[in-house]
Amino acid sequence: MKLNRRQFFMGAAASVPFFNIGCSVSPRRLKPSETLHLGVIGCGGMGWSNTNIFLQDKRVRVTVCCDPVRKAGDWNGAWRKPVGCETFKERIDRFYGDNSCRVTTDWRDVTGDPSVDAVLIATPDHWHAAIAIAAMKAGKHVYCQKPLTISIAEGREMARVAKETGVTFQVGNQGRNSSVKRIAAEIVRNGLLGECKSCRVALPSGSGGLWGVPVITEKTPLPPYFTSEGWDMWQGPAAHFDGNAFIPGIHAPMAWRWNCRYGGGMIPDFGAHELDTVQWALGTERTGPVAIENMKVSGFQKNRDLFTWAAFFDFDVVYANGFRMHVTNVAKEKGVYRGTIYHGSKGDLVEGLYSGQPVKLGMPAHLKKWREGKDLKDGDVRLYKAAGGHSHESDFIDGIYENRPIATDCEIGHRSTSISLLANMCVRLGLSGLRWDPVREVCVGPNSEDLNRLLMAPYANGWSL
Repeated sequence: MKLNRRQFFMGAAASVPFFNIGCSVSPRRLKPSETLHLGVIGCGGMGWSNTNIFLQDKRVRVTVCCDPVRKAGDWNGAWRKPVGCETFKERIDRFYGDNSCRVTTDWRDVTGDPSVDAVLIATPDHWHAAIAIAAMKAGKHVYCQKPLTISIAEGREMARVAKETGVTFQVGNQGRNSSVKRIAAEIVRNGLLGECKSCRVALPSGSGGLWGVPVITEKTPLPPYFTSEGWDMWQGPAAHFDGNAFIPGIHAPMAWRWNCRYGGGMIPDFGAHELDTVQWALGTERTGPVAIENMKVSGFQKNRDLFTWAAFFDFDVVYANGFRMHVTNVAKEKGVYRGTIYHGSKGDLVEGLYSGQPVKLGMPAHLKKWREGKDLKDGDVRLYKAAGGHSHESDFIDGIYENRPIATDCEIGHRSTSISLLANMCVRLGLSGLRWDPVREVCVGPNSEDLNRLLMAPYANGWSL
């Protein structure tokens, strides 16, 4: 039986009989002596990356794992990691030395479990909003992988519920806990580059076939790791393809991000890190730009019904004060590496976080002797830094125990994700740009009627927000 949100919250799901329409369960704040019980929803590559870090935090006990796939072996051309909820249980039980971790294929068993204090959501993107909202309504704190959502309206509702319920919510863009990104943002925010009117952000390119996933566009039988019920749960609110078909080019692990029903392609996937840092540096993390301009895309796959997103993109993000963020693709052969270059009147600042880049932080000459934390003056902006050098995951746990703000709350994640989603709306409609009202969060001006129809992802199969 598939339940929509109204049926679910009225108690039609036996696992959560305490839900009422318009009511939320208050989140539990733990004492230092208490152990936080964590439920993992989404047992794939990113799910394990986060879970492995949570396991190292002695305040946390992972008690339940959920995935519609129980066990899949050599599932992925890039990571080659066995996944599934039973695979996670085996690893977690081995870590704790017992057999206590539970498994389920239905995420409602986790969000409806009163013994679970917090959830990690590491599902494909199309599931983030529904699961996160249900978890918050049930009083669970939420760590949700990036990109936060596949539509702007989903993100707005998530941020609203996060504020209403008072849960601790961390978006998994761990760049917020990078000293490189924080230092760059502090330099820009405090005017140490002089007047900064623009930056260039380079993101990886790619479309179907990336990471060793073959571009197979024909229908195939369900893989052995999917039961028919598991396949229905994996798709959830996404409309089914022809005859509920499994198409490896967009349904194989990691391949789902190439279709708009499940993900947003490379712009939100990697923009969740780099565009978020620019928002941080500009101090616009709770608002956003006013326009997307000069959108150019190329490298579409032949079947755009399956492969929504272009491999290559180039566009400008424009803010009310005239600042322009130019977003383009990494092109190492041209010396364009992943990261951001801020252009200031006193010099350029190069910020790069990941391997393969020529520098981590390239300072202009007048800042060569600048020392982190020592050369900021009284009254200068000092940006958030996790306590004790904690990881992004442990920063989330700190926030739960201490009931305080953390690195990337839901509103911040929503606003940063919205930039990528606005760009994707231009791609979907073949437009060179759009005008955006960041206060009302609607498109204005030319083509606004068509654009605003894309603000909410369609929900199907009996699911709704």
